[in-house]
Amino acid sequence: MSHPLRLLLSASAELSPLVGPELAMCGIDLQVASEGVSSLPRREVDGLLVTTPAELHGENGIARLSETPGLLLVYGAGNPYGWADQLAGEVQENKRWEVVRMALVADQERVLLGGEPDGKWLRRLSRHLAAHGRMSYVCVRREVDEVIRQLPRYLAWKERFFLELGDTCDAEGISLRSVSRALGLDRRVGQEWWFPAREDHAQLCAWLMRETSAILEKANIRRIVLWGPWPLWKQMPVGWLKDYEVILYIKQDEPFPNDIVPTWSIQRDREEALVQADLLLLAQHDPVIGELPLPSLARIMRQPIVLDAAGCFPLQEARAYLSFYRAIGEKTNVWE
Repeated sequence: MSHPLRLLLSASAELSPLVGPELAMCGIDLQVASEGVSSLPRREVDGLLVTTPAELHGENGIARLSETPGLLLVYGAGNPYGWADQLAGEVQENKRWEVVRMALVADQERVLLGGEPDGKWLRRLSRHLAAHGRMSYVCVRREVDEVIRQLPRYLAWKERFFLELGDTCDAEGISLRSVSRALGLDRRVGQEWWFPAREDHAQLCAWLMRETSAILEKANIRRIVLWGPWPLWKQMPVGWLKDYEVILYIKQDEPFPNDIVPTWSIQRDREEALVQADLLLLAQHDPVIGELPLPSLARIMRQPIVLDAAGCFPLQEARAYLSFYRAIGEKTNVWE
């Protein structure tokens, strides 16, 4: 059974390119406000969507709510704390208008909805999201803001704990993977904390730089392959790896980075990227590299040296086929 889509006016044509696809997964279509309501399909526009205060300036301001049934949807993680409540105060005289706060969490599989407990649009959106396979948690608007503010801090704490535990396992000569899995047997911990999702890559970058420096001091390295999200590699210091040939692997469906280091080159073919490489730096768990058999990886690379910050390979196989394999909390470094 198909479910009708909600149709919202976008208050700005300068939205992030990610907003449209994110909302489409939730059964919400966008129409740029400057094109005018008259050009829309026959079905009714449900409301106005905003993601930043700047979008409400000028003719696309809050008055455009009068062209809709009255839903003002404040979406995303980029708006100021408490801004949705401020907007609610501005429109409260018109009982027909309603401000709802919305954000995606849990890898965009869950939705936070904030609004008045008896809000008509709040209830409609919750039912609409359920019909399109998205479970929502309903609360007040400022509680959504607080979750968005605290989530990066919590994830950073988890990653700091993970990396510190890895250093402890290195010092004690034990396996982080084994300790992590054993910790996860406690249901209060679970298994999903291992290799946590992150928005700030600084702590992982520090580990990668430290371990890369140790490898470069002991091995004759010429060609290095970087495997992981471009935003992470962007956080590395200027001049990092300046004396080496660097290949950045970008998957076919990922956008081409415009601000890549001039001396680096980009490769979209998995095996071409690895040909004659001396060092592979893995910063993110990726099925593309995980599907490559380790004997094949060892044959393709000139020196099969792998620094793995994402636990992509089974330890025993990595030790058997690679000349050197280093993972967080897995000190298999034969040079030390």
